[in-house]
Order: sequence, then structure tokens, then C-alpha cells
Amino acid sequence: MPEPLPLRVAPVPRETWTSLMSRMAAFNGTDVTMFASDRGGSAKGFTGYGAEDVRFLVEAAGLDDAAVAALRSWTGHSVGDGRTAFRGEVFITRAVRSRHIRGCPICLREDAEARGGDPLAAMALRGDWQFREVSVCIRHAHPLVPLWDVAKPHFAHDVGHHLGPIAPLILAGRLDRPRIEPSPFDRWLDWRLEDGQDDTWLARLSTFAAATVCRLLGQELLRLEDRPTNSDDAAPRAAQAAGFAVASRGEAAIRSALDRLAAAASGYNDTAAKAFGDLHEQLARGYAADTGFDPFRHILRACILDTWPIAPGTEVLGVILAERRLHSVRTVTDELGTLRDLAVVLEDLGVLEKDDPRPANRRVFDARRHARLLDEIAKLVGPRVLRPAMGASRSELEALIADGVIVPFTNAPNIKARWRLADGLALVAELRAAAVPVDAGARGWERILLARQRTGLGADAIIAAIRDGRIAAGLGREREGFGGLLVRRDEVKRLAAAQASDDVPIPAGTFGLSVGIKDKGRFLALIAAGHTPATRLRHPRTGNERLYMTAADIAAFHRRFATIRGLAPERGDHPNTLVARLKAAGVGYFAPGGADFGPLYLRRDVEAALR
Repeated sequence: MPEPLPLRVAPVPRETWTSLMSRMAAFNGTDVTMFASDRGGSAKGFTGYGAEDVRFLVEAAGLDDAAVAALRSWTGHSVGDGRTAFRGEVFITRAVRSRHIRGCPICLREDAEARGGDPLAAMALRGDWQFREVSVCIRHAHPLVPLWDVAKPHFAHDVGHHLGPIAPLILAGRLDRPRIEPSPFDRWLDWRLEDGQDDTWLARLSTFAAATVCRLLGQELLRLEDRPTNSDDAAPRAAQAAGFAVASRGEAAIRSALDRLAAAASGYNDTAAKAFGDLHEQLARGYAADTGFDPFRHILRACILDTWPIAPGTEVLGVILAERRLHSVRTVTDELGTLRDLAVVLEDLGVLEKDDPRPANRRVFDARRHARLLDEIAKLVGPRVLRPAMGASRSELEALIADGVIVPFTNAPNIKARWRLADGLALVAELRAAAVPVDAGARGWERILLARQRTGLGADAIIAAIRDGRIAAGLGREREGFGGLLVRRDEVKRLAAAQASDDVPIPAGTFGLSVGIKDKGRFLALIAAGHTPATRLRHPRTGNERLYMTAADIAAFHRRFATIRGLAPERGDHPNTLVARLKAAGVGYFAPGGADFGPLYLRRDVEAALR
């Protein structure tokens, strides 16, 4: 084995192979090409940094195994596929190999002053200066400055060739710049490159991925503040610091920052790519195969899936979405061909919040949870479809709707298709199944609509009596569907008389108290405003006229309004539970124009919230 040269230099901490070879050549009064040739090596082949490439330098400098390992680690070596092993990890080669060489002029000047003699034999390039995310010398609080550009790749190893012309400038302080305070990001990165030390959430990522994510995330966060991110040397450092301040704190902080970015991209055509800019572009494409980004990529993917209505089969940051997680007003309309005013219906049903200013593609909701509801909405029909399907006349259908027998699926305004066809068909099937055949011309039978008009009974009361067997139903042969259903006149007459005898009017104020409106004046004001009917009758003893609530009035009140006192036994829930659920759903008291009628809700709002 050849003996070490008598004239040799020792590596400095973090020095690279090329720097050491150049200093060895200068110390022996030659250049790197002649030095390598004289030692049986090749300067051109030195760029591979493999064991054979550097053997001549190891022998000439008398390096031990520890020195060789340190030089190899701080220099890095190719592992193929555009990757370089550096500091025990794998980096994208272009992140640690650049034609733009940077360094700290104070470090280089101190090298020369400490050793004396030829400054080219003393000035050492440090390996951390190669990594593009490093921008400041922690030791001197000095920014890294451009030293030279490598025009031809095979000159990259000849440090002395490039350093010679600028050495006098370095020694004279001509390349010095104002000192800067290293940021927490700068110090964290220096520690991590030194010994892998990292007590932050970023320890889950590779060093390359962690530093890159800090910069990319910071760029997007600064964009929200309208601050530049690439106009000068300070801008990338500001982005790194901003990103590190968030990412180092962990998943919750990262997700909060991503949610802010997503919320800012609220335009009609704003996608995740626009919301997250270069951060999304690099994780989706540039670094798609780099698993070192996976922990952060997982958080970003979750944010995207929780914000945008992504269609099944779409690739989201490397993962194919198997099923839709979110729907929006726009996607439902496009996929299911539902109502033009779908947003109004979804608001009425409590799926969407009212007065949401976002465009249709950003008003999203849980697709799986509301899948059955959407299926029902898609099947809703208007009277023109419902009436012939039920075999009912226009007047009959209007009566069934007015009396609450056929209940609309939605009470959204200006929506014509608001009924479930299945409800109408089920009603007809149920009643016809309970009916007995009636011959044409049979006396004593009449259609339900005529019975309603003759007696004043609601269609709901007549149909309820058929269901519980109090009156019989007949099936005429002249008409199909609901129009063919008949009832006996005498039975309906007795039903009306019985209901009238039970209809004992209640003073309006007393009724208000019974449903939970403690102030009688509020309930009387509700009547005076025309919001619920009441009947004016003479008091049996005083003869004075007062407002009373008949059975019909009470039924009309309950069809439109609801109170907690009435809802609790009706639903079997504790009153406090109902209050909390209605408050959480944003259902407030009925107070048109600011009027105070007490703890009174619109029944349609309550049913939508509790459905």
C-alpha cells in the first residue's frame, strides 16, 4: 500500500471529497489533474465518489476509516435513479448537486487565517452548503453567498480552479454580507444534518422531505398574506420559517393551516391544485414516488377529501378514491339529474346550512350518510305526476294535501316536485286493500271528497276512521285508484256527529298555556296576527264574546306549529335533549319581523331538523 504523502492536510468537519483533493493538490504545489495522475488516480473519475474513485486520495492523505466515512457522508454518492445518498438518507440528486456553488466567506477566511500559507490549501468547502434548503451559516450567522457557477460538469471537482480568483476577495471581506439571525428552521435543519436530532413532528419525514415541506407550505401560507415568496434571498427563508412554525407543531397545526388554504380557495372553479399551489403539485407529481413525504401527504389528502366533492375513481395524491365521500349541490345535480333548486331543498331538509355564500361546488355534505335521502329527492314528483298515479282528481289530491294525509317530503319554497310517489301509491294500496267491492249504482255510498264537503270532516279524519275500522270503505267499479274509493253516508254522518260532540271549545289563552306558552297575551297576539285560527264564541254565563280553540282550530295549530311541551311526549325525548338538538340545527323560535310569540317553532323546521 502506498505511503501517505509527507505534505498532506487533514479534513475539517463537514468537508467534501472534492474540497480535500483540491487542498491536497494546492499543498503539494500542483493542480487536481496532475495530483490525481501522479497518485495513479483520475480527477475525472473522482466525481463518482466510490471506493475505487477515492482510494488514491485516501492513501495520499493517510485517512482512517472514520475520516473516510465522514467525507463520504458529507459529500454524498449516487445510488441511481436521480438519487444521492447524503448523511445516511436518500435525497433527490438535484437538491444536493448544483452548478451554483455557495459558501460562507467567513468560514473560508478563518480557514486561511488559521493555517497560513497558500489559502487554497486551507479553504475547505462544507457538505451542508450543498443542500439547497441550507441558506445560512449557523456558526457565523452569515448568509451563504454565491461563490461560482460550474459551467462544465467535469470541472466541478476542481475547487482550486474556481476558488483561486475569488480568494483575495474572500480574504479582503469583499464577499461578506450583513449578518442575519438564524431562524428556528435554520437551527433545526443544522441539527438534523449534524446528527439526525429532531424532537419535532417532522422526525416522521426524511430530512429532504421535511425541509422541502416547510418551504412549500410556508410559500402557500405567505401567499395568503400577500407576501412575496421568491423575489429576493430573504423570501425563501421567510417561507421556510413560516412552514416550520406550523409543521413542527404536528398534525393538528398542519391540518388547521391546510384548512385555511382550502377555505381561501372558495371560487366556483377553485380546485385543490389551486388551493395548495406548488405544495400540491410537488406532492402529486414532482415527489409522487418519494415515500419520505408520505406522513404529510396523508394529512393533505385527508384535507382534500374532507373539502372537495371528489368523484370515485379519481386519484388523490397517489390513492384512487374507491367511493365518494362528499357530494356538493353541483355534483348531485350533475350525477343524479335532480331538482334545479336542489340547494333550497337541501337547506329545508337540514342537509345544508342556510345563507351559505359559497358556490354550489363548495357546499358539500356527507355522501354516504345522505345517500338514501338523495335517492328520495331524485324520485320526488309534483301534482301532475302524483295525481294520475294515485287515480285521484285534482280536487281530491288538493284535499289530501290540505288535510295532511299526503305530506310533502320538503316544504322548500317554489319547489313543485315535493312529494314521494311511493307515499301516494301506498295510501291507495292500503285503502283499496281494506275496501269491499260495491256494485255500480249501489245506494248509500259516496266518494271521500263528497263526504268531506258534505260533513266538514277532514279527509284525515275519514281515512283514520277507515284504518281503525270505525267506518267501512267500498271499492267502486267505475274508477281506478283513489277516485274509486267510497264510504257510507250514514257512517260518515255518525262520525261527524260524534266528533262534534267531543269538540268542546277551549279558551284560547288556556290552550296557549297547555302547550307551553306561559303568557296568554303572546298566544292571543299570535291569533290576532293571523298565524293560527281561533273561533269567537259567547261565554255561556257572561254572554261576552271570547276567542276559543275548537278541535279544528287545535288541529290547524298543531299542523303548523310545535312546542317543546308537545314534542317531548310525541317523540319520547327529554325536553332538554330536544332543545339542544334544535339549537344545534339552528332552529329558532317563530318570530316573524321580530315579534315575540314565546317558545314556538314552525313544525316543518322541527321535523326537518329531527328527521
